[in-house]
Amino acid sequence: MARVRRVWRNSFFAFLSQLIRLSTNFLLFVGVARLYGIEAFGQFTTAHTLSTVFLLLADFGFDTLVAMEIARNRPQARQIARRYFSQKVVFAGAAALGMLGLSLVQHFSWQTRTLVQIFAVYVFGASLNNFFFAFFKGFEEFHHETRISFWINGGLLGLLILLGIVHVPIQFIALAFVVTRLMGLFMSSGIASRLAGGSVMRLTFDRWRETWRSVAVFGGHFLFGSLFFVLDTILLSFWRGDRDVGIYQAAFKIVGLSLIVPDIAINTIIPVLARLHAEGDERWAILGRLLNKMLSLVGLPICIILFVCPDQIIAILYGGDDFRQAVPILRLFALTIYVRFAVDVYGLMMTTSQRQTVRMYIVIAGTMINLALNVYMIPRYGPWGAALVSFVTNVLVGVGYVIGSRQPFLRWTGDPLYVVSFCISLGIAILEWNFREVSVWLTAPLTIVLCGLIAYFIGFSREELKLISARSRPVSSAPMAGGG
Repeated sequence: MARVRRVWRNSFFAFLSQLIRLSTNFLLFVGVARLYGIEAFGQFTTAHTLSTVFLLLADFGFDTLVAMEIARNRPQARQIARRYFSQKVVFAGAAALGMLGLSLVQHFSWQTRTLVQIFAVYVFGASLNNFFFAFFKGFEEFHHETRISFWINGGLLGLLILLGIVHVPIQFIALAFVVTRLMGLFMSSGIASRLAGGSVMRLTFDRWRETWRSVAVFGGHFLFGSLFFVLDTILLSFWRGDRDVGIYQAAFKIVGLSLIVPDIAINTIIPVLARLHAEGDERWAILGRLLNKMLSLVGLPICIILFVCPDQIIAILYGGDDFRQAVPILRLFALTIYVRFAVDVYGLMMTTSQRQTVRMYIVIAGTMINLALNVYMIPRYGPWGAALVSFVTNVLVGVGYVIGSRQPFLRWTGDPLYVVSFCISLGIAILEWNFREVSVWLTAPLTIVLCGLIAYFIGFSREELKLISARSRPVSSAPMAGGG
């Protein structure tokens, strides 16, 4: 099936893009932690997390909306891109200025304030880059993003090695982010103009109100849906200081690396599912159900490894005793990661079935609950309290996704093949817990191999395996073999 093969091809390029980006950032943060110490690590991650929050304001759902609109109407790609690009520039500029303003009114240390101001410039460049990456996704040509990510992140990594050798002030590390993102913006705008048959970087404000209605819904979801997962770091910075931020972020960076799989799968499949639903194709539900099972099974070994061996992982990555307090936080985050793997597809089904408004209300409620709980937990329990609130919030939002998606939860999650696979994997986790002193270098690959074999031989039916490998074409929405 050509469409499935295209999905696999795009998934491969999306994986490479995310891997390049996240591995570069991960190596950067590990290097900062080791070379500059826990307080400087806290300062740097505070500024970077703030840039993530303001990047949410700058992107404001434009990227998902642009990818879906272009996927539905490619002949009008240039007109669509120009219409949304104008608003994107306004939002990106406002976000960068807002971050600069915050650095002047908030009582940061002078090191943190300088880093925040540098990352404000990064927000503007990164936001416009994201717009063009979404444009490529609308054409289902993910390889452009991969190539650009390779060059800008390779350049960033090279600069980091050079700057680290001479041990420059940490502000120069932040400047490297800005320079490489501006390089990427130059590359991506040229490719987008070629695909569109003309420049898309043209400011036009006609049909502003009409465009804004769509942007507001996607932006509300995008902002609040991401904010409840980073709000805790900001509040820790305000109420507990740089050291607690460093402890929390030591575990959180591992979470970000772990979530590369659902991010890739969902970003790759959005244009396909949007088109299938618009065409009234019954394969929309079949593909969504299969993706949900795949992510749930993939999330199991990741959860097991992080829950059983967090102490060894923290020691290997960060060294010393300063980050030992991050161990129980990472163990709790392991459960949060599995929740994300298990429920994110329900949210995706809402987006591609034009129920984005309902999804927006769910994440707004989740953010408000997150804020209220953190007001109580962070001052009393610090980083561990923030991690617990994150877990509770993700569970509640996940329940909202399940209900709001109108997909048959019992049929999806109660699939006998999945239930058996889950129970066997749980048995493996209990066994490894009793032998958790065994080296993670043995435990991790053993867990991945065992869970992979269980998923392949037990978790999927033959029809599902054929669909995954593109050897068959589903013709009805009837339950696949092994369904609940």
